[in-house]
Amino acid sequence: MYNRIKEMQNRFLKKLQVKKIWFFIVKNDVVAKIYLSFTFVLVLTSLLTGIIFIRLYRQNYIRSHAELLAKQGKKIAKRVARFERNGKIEQFLNYSTYIDEIESAENTDVWIISNENASRPLNKEYTSGTASGSLTDDMYDVIYKAYEGKISSSSSYDDIYGMAALRVAVPVFDKGTGEASGVVMMVSMIDKQTMGIDKGTYLIISSLFLSFLVSFGVAFLFSQYLSKPLAKISRNINRISKGDYSPVKPRKPETQLGRIETTLDRLAKQLGQAEKERESLEQVRRDFFANVSHELRTPITVIRGYAETLNDGVITEQHAVEDMYQRMLSECQSMERLVGDLFILSKMQNPDFQVEKEPVSLMQIFGDISRSEKVIGKEKNIQFKENFPGDDPCMMLGDYVRLRQMFLIIIDNAVKFSHENGNITTEIYKKSEKLHIKISDEGVGISKEELPYIFEKFYKSKLKQNEKGTGLGLMIAKQIALKHDGVLTVQSEKGKGTTFFFEFDECTSMEGYE
Repeated sequence: MYNRIKEMQNRFLKKLQVKKIWFFIVKNDVVAKIYLSFTFVLVLTSLLTGIIFIRLYRQNYIRSHAELLAKQGKKIAKRVARFERNGKIEQFLNYSTYIDEIESAENTDVWIISNENASRPLNKEYTSGTASGSLTDDMYDVIYKAYEGKISSSSSYDDIYGMAALRVAVPVFDKGTGEASGVVMMVSMIDKQTMGIDKGTYLIISSLFLSFLVSFGVAFLFSQYLSKPLAKISRNINRISKGDYSPVKPRKPETQLGRIETTLDRLAKQLGQAEKERESLEQVRRDFFANVSHELRTPITVIRGYAETLNDGVITEQHAVEDMYQRMLSECQSMERLVGDLFILSKMQNPDFQVEKEPVSLMQIFGDISRSEKVIGKEKNIQFKENFPGDDPCMMLGDYVRLRQMFLIIIDNAVKFSHENGNITTEIYKKSEKLHIKISDEGVGISKEELPYIFEKFYKSKLKQNEKGTGLGLMIAKQIALKHDGVLTVQSEKGKGTTFFFEFDECTSMEGYE
């Protein structure tokens, strides 16, 4: 019973230990990731180093061994050529004993083969094999290259020897003809034991194992050291997320972590600024609703007053009743203009709202506007002057209706603030693939104090000419220009008139719109 309780206790402690380790890993995930990443890189680097070392060692061994076999093959080829030339068969047979000793001592086979295609092939008595029979394709490859007078070599698995083999073929030259009368082929078995790869692999693995043990400890200390500034950054992020935008002071701004802290400090400043802007926008929103309420309250109050008067029957004269109806209609039209302008402005200020653009001609737009100008300026007898390019249509990408509305707003304002019999001039010209439009009047002008605010919501001139305005026209014009990637600016001098400047990109290609 006691043993069973002890066993259960040990199991519980093991589970608790595992939970503690798991909780530590989850809590310190950055440390764990750094540690595992370092370990993975270390293991991968070690494996690649071992594989590359063994491959390079093998290639170097084969290259050096091939050079040694070629050197021995040259000596044998010269001896065989001399024996054959002098007809010393007995000396060749004695030399064959030396070749047998080389084969036995160096685990190398020596084949002496006659070139049957030569004009004077090597005498069969001086050969130890033929170019036909149980030779592999790899052997034939080096032999045929040697027939051409070149020393050749190759290494691959050999079916005859049942292991990897290195083959080196050296031509035996006939002194009379200069041809390769035969070939000396050296075939050496290159198993792992021969090259010492097994022993080298054992040494590499042993070294890697020892380096792993040391490196794992270093990796743990390094990950702990690296996680400290990360923990500091985490605390700063947590503080910023709670609305504390006080500065983050990096200790070493030139380091990578220092640059992160510098970016975090910049982010804190931007968030602080954004919070101030949000508060400012909230105030703007309140002011906007207050202005809308004010603008709507006045005509509603007037209409209600007239309606109550008519309903009570206080005024019965027909002409007075008709006058009140006319005033009520005028106030309704004023509210309708205000609501319409607000609707257009809300669409233009929506970031997701996109103007549908197509190639449009400014000349066509202003040709359309010119017909409306006569009606707008008739009461004041305004003269409209135009300075347009000759036959150039002045094409740009845009929404015809919105562009017409934008220019009409400016022209309507110009008429409103012009004197009787005044002049309004519209000019279009091109410069650096940009279209420039100027609309100038000779009216009352805008003071320097008012000029910075004319594109704001509900900003209205206090002049009598603007008593029926909604204070939204110029802002709508500005938003339409922005939606067309254009620029709208203004210059004015009190008592001398006002000029509005537009700038848009010229449409130079109709491809995709035809």
